[in-house]
Amino acid sequence: MKRLKELREEKNITQVRMGIELGVSQETISGYEIGKAMPPADMLVKLADILDTSVDYILGRTDNRYFNKLNKSDLSEQELELLLNFRKLPQNKKERLIGFLIGIKE
Repeated sequence: MKRLKELREEKNITQVRMGIELGVSQETISGYEIGKAMPPADMLVKLADILDTSVDYILGRTDNRYFNKLNKSDLSEQELELLLNFRKLPQNKKERLIGFLIGIKE
């Protein structure tokens, strides 16, 4: 699971530290990262929480690192409407809008 290693390294977490946090050995973490072993479902959830991403991203089922962590119930009606309208925009307008939002955020 290539992404697991990449995410761990981005967070500057060693395999030993990750193992301690999860209650497993460094060898177990190494096994997950090289694809020798597959973590059980409860371990995948813990990994996703520690690495601030979704299980789907770790497993390669999506390329979006954060969206799957967001539940629809976490959004207000206004936020849902914005998201739905954003999805209807052509790509060039999405990019302009993102640039505008970054600009007003700073």
